[in-house]
Amino acid sequence: MRVLDQSAGLKNVGNDSEIYQLVLNEYFKENKDTIDNLSLAINEKRYEDAVQIVHKVKGSSGSIGARALYDVSVTLQRVLKEEKEDEIILLQEKFSYLLQHLLEEIMEFLV
Repeated sequence: MRVLDQSAGLKNVGNDSEIYQLVLNEYFKENKDTIDNLSLAINEKRYEDAVQIVHKVKGSSGSIGARALYDVSVTLQRVLKEEKEDEIILLQEKFSYLLQHLLEEIMEFLV
């Protein structure tokens, strides 16, 4: 399963592959520690911090073409705000899985 839809992401940057590579590189740098940071915030029940982490990922994921991660982010952000702990754990796992795969795909793309 591919998380990154490169054609959608390219379309969002006017089909400029150079800009798209720069955007992906920046996304990678900004999110390489996100899974750990989110896990720590949730484990410490700092849900407002977790909401901010997910919110940042949500916006940038949509723009680079990672629709599945964007969709999970929307739902995770909502359950974090509502502090629905049973749902948070399941969505956090799905979010982390998708983000990890996305980061791996970006590394392949940037090589």
